Amino acid sequence: MLRHSKNIFATLSRPCSSRSPLTPHFPAATLRTALPFTVQDRGFKTNVLQIRKGYVVEINNTLSVVLKRETSVMGRGTSTVKLEVQDLLTGTKHTERYRSGDMVEVTELDDHKCQFLYKNDGQLHLMDPETFEMYEVPESIMEDKQAQFLLPDMHVSLSVYRPDPDTPGTPISIKLPPQAIFEVKETHASAAQSNKGTVYKNADLDNGIRVQVPDFVNAGDKVVVDTETGKYVKRA
Repeated sequence: MLRHSKNIFATLSRPCSSRSPLTPHFPAATLRTALPFTVQDRGFKTNVLQIRKGYVVEINNTLSVVLKRETSVMGRGTSTVKLEVQDLLTGTKHTERYRSGDMVEVTELDDHKCQFLYKNDGQLHLMDPETFEMYEVPESIMEDKQAQFLLPDMHVSLSVYRPDPDTPGTPISIKLPPQAIFEVKETHASAAQSNKGTVYKNADLDNGIRVQVPDFVNAGDKVVVDTETGKYVKRA
């Protein structure tokens, strides 16, 4: 459930800045207050080969989010596509199979730009940095590792499915910035050596994540980490 501090219709009138499918994390919850979304065509058809993880698709008059896509090449250059999907309403998972030429109906999601404040009792507390409206979203919409990359004041994108402006919306995911900076709290003995000769060792970061860093990185250093892969990028 998402909560707000004031009348959201009175204070949030601007439309969302972007619309794109994002990676889902379940179980999902229901947003019981409306966000400022613009009424427009909610979907489009595309070839099944263009479907990616995180897309919301219409299958047999129901909406499902794509969890995984696999493509198998058959004889004579043809291919089949297998989609692992999860029903947005019931949460049940199932697999759908398509031929490479099939078209699939994709439903667009609304991306709402927010600032992460803190988490408490399984809830993520977000704020609109322009209107200062406060939101509360279940932490369960994020994978545990992704949630550990959340930092106070980090700007994130809340992806929401809403069939129309007058009904509650369903949060699909929170998208983090591609990189974030963390402090190294402790390093350990060298763990591995790359093909280029760089020696790596394990490092514990201040967010509780352990990553491999080059041997020259020490406790107290700040490093840039890829929030999608959890890998070291460079020293900050």
